[in-house]
This record gives sequence, structure tokens and C-alpha cells, in this order.
Amino acid sequence: MATPDALRHRLHTLLGPDRFGDPAAGALAAPLAPPAAGASGVPEEVALLGPDGAPIPAFLLRPDPSAATGAGVVLVAGHGRGIDDLVRTDPADGFHDGLAHKLVRAGITVLCPEMVSFGRRRVPRPEGAAPYEEAENSCGIDAAGHLLHGTPVLGRRVADARAAVTALRGVDGVDPARVAVVGGSGGGAVALMLAAVDTSVGAALVASYFCSFEASIAAIRHCPCNIVPGLLPGLEMADIAALIAPRPLVIEAGERDHIFPIAATREAFARLGPVWEAQGAVPPELVLHEGGHEFRAERSLEALRERLAG
Repeated sequence: MATPDALRHRLHTLLGPDRFGDPAAGALAAPLAPPAAGASGVPEEVALLGPDGAPIPAFLLRPDPSAATGAGVVLVAGHGRGIDDLVRTDPADGFHDGLAHKLVRAGITVLCPEMVSFGRRRVPRPEGAAPYEEAENSCGIDAAGHLLHGTPVLGRRVADARAAVTALRGVDGVDPARVAVVGGSGGGAVALMLAAVDTSVGAALVASYFCSFEASIAAIRHCPCNIVPGLLPGLEMADIAALIAPRPLVIEAGERDHIFPIAATREAFARLGPVWEAQGAVPPELVLHEGGHEFRAERSLEALRERLAG
């Protein structure tokens, strides 16, 4: 039976995040000024320097100092408009529901990096082609290009999210040991993979994604950006999640999620508790809601905050 270190090495090799630059890189392009009076929680547009040194669009949200807990979260958007969906409030988008603001109200500093294929990082349309629809992504193009070069696009997203973790650790008021990664749907894939391969990530909240590959990605139509060749049979989602132990893990799922079936989620989650218990750690928490494919961040956010408490 393969050891956790061997499985982590295999997952790292399949994702290939180090092919995109320095794994230790990650910084904000310019020093941050203190938040203006009354500006706490307001999204600040910042440039995150990625693993290759190129700027990545991002939003930074900082809580009022009187409410700050010292914890930080790298928040990764699911499929859609990218980071704009994370900070949208009027109206909030139907999946994230103003998620970045929920986190900052909980006293957490939040960095939202734009992922490849979303928002400001979509492949440019050829001259004369119709413009993108507002929520459209370019995942199919990016997934094909990355796979032709031997690396899944998910590996690029993990590399960029890891750079965001490094950058967030350098923000004033953030405890470097209490930086977590959070995401739902496609962002949940990034959160799960990053926390599994990088043991320095303090905790993870994975929503609307954790299930099994066999029951979801391999059985139901999904975006090709989810494909990491070679994961099966030895690295099912439960095997990957187990690599996060003994660090905190919170999983959120909808009872009526049509693309990540809840029965398979329950079955995969049942495998996790003994892994944490064997290491004398608090087992992961599965937070269920009655909805479908959406990120509620109610009890799951409370659970994450509890686990990030200093």
C-alpha cells in the first residue's frame, strides 16, 4: 500500500504545478497602504505575482482591525465570471452569494486570485469573433492547450493559488500559519488539490465538489478543465482528501447537487474520519444543505473559522 508521501508525490507529478515557475514565488506587486477609514471589507484590486513572475488579477479584502482574527483565506471562484462573482453583492451571483464578503465579515483577510480561463484571464477572442458572454469561460481552449503540453490546466490553477497563499502570508495582520484555501465547484477542485500537495496550507474548505471521480467527472458531463490524466485508479477524491490530514478540512455539499451526487459524497466522506483519528486530529466535517449546486457558506464558514482560531 502506498504511503501518504508517495501518493502526494504522485499527485504532485500528475498536476505538475512546478512547471509553471518557482513554487516558492508569490507576492503582491506593490506594498499595500493601510485601509482607508470606513473602507474595511471593500475589494481592493491588486496584482498578484504568479509563479512565473507575471501579474495575476486579484481582489484583496481586509476586515476592520477591531474584528480581524489574524486568519487568511485564498478564495478560488467556481466556473463563471471569476473573481467578480466572489465580490458581487447587488445582486449576488447564484452560486457564491457574496462569499468574499461573508469571509471578511468573519474577521478573515481574503485574497481572490483570478484563475486561468475565467474573467480577466480568458483566452482572447480572434479578431472579428463575437465577444464572450458575461459568464462564459475559455476552459475548453485552455484545457486542450495545457494537455497538449503534457500538463492539466488544473495544475496551473494550483500553482497560481499556491502563489496567492504565499502572497497572503505577507499581508500585515495575517498569521502565516493560519492561511487556508477555500473554493466551490471548480474552485473546490483547486482547494482540494492544493491542500493535498502543499502541507503548509493551514486548512481547506471544499464545497460543491467533493464526491468521487467515478460518480461525477467520469459519469456526468463536466468541463474538461477537471481532467487530470492518471489520477485513477489510485487517487480517488477520498485518497486526495486524506493527504490533508491531520490539518483541518471542511466539506460542504448540497443534497440535490445534480453533478456531484450526494450518495457518492457520503460514501467518500465516510473514508476520511479514521485517517484523522489515527493521527489524533479532529476529523473533517461534512456540512449538508438541502439545495443543489451552490456554495452556502453558513455552517461550513463557521466550522472553518473555528478551526482557524488562534
